[in-house]
Amino acid sequence: RSNMKKRISIILAAAVVLMSAAAVFAEDTAYTLTVNGTEIDLSDLPRAIYESDGHIMIPLRKTAEALGYRVEWDAETGNITVDDDYIQGALLHSGTAKAVFTGHLKVIDMSREVENSAETVIYDGYTFVPAEFFEEFFNDVAVDGMNISVSPSMAELDVTVE
Repeated sequence: RSNMKKRISIILAAAVVLMSAAAVFAEDTAYTLTVNGTEIDLSDLPRAIYESDGHIMIPLRKTAEALGYRVEWDAETGNITVDDDYIQGALLHSGTAKAVFTGHLKVIDMSREVENSAETVIYDGYTFVPAEFFEEFFNDVAVDGMNISVSPSMAELDVTVE
């Protein structure tokens, strides 16, 4: 029986080692974020990009600023604003999926309320939003394996002049 207990202990120890290795491997295959063709350094974030109910959550400030947007946070109100300073700005709050957009154009009113696919989350002072949020700012968002890519949409008009 003593040999059987040793054997079970060895098997359990091996299982723990294998599970730990799997956890380390999972961390090594973390998402990367490419914005406008440049890979963004995520090493200073308190957590990696993650999935929440099937939605990929990415860091708001790093993504927005890489696109040239201004990001502000008001500690008193909890307001998080993202503004492209040309077409529109958005107001977000942690714990809600709602985003309120205010348009800047005089010709077309871009003001609207949008329900994001997942709630805005603040994690250790860093705001995470679903990647699709940036589509509202006329960006293409693509997931290719473990890489999330965000870049301005490039519209083409096929016009024939006769």
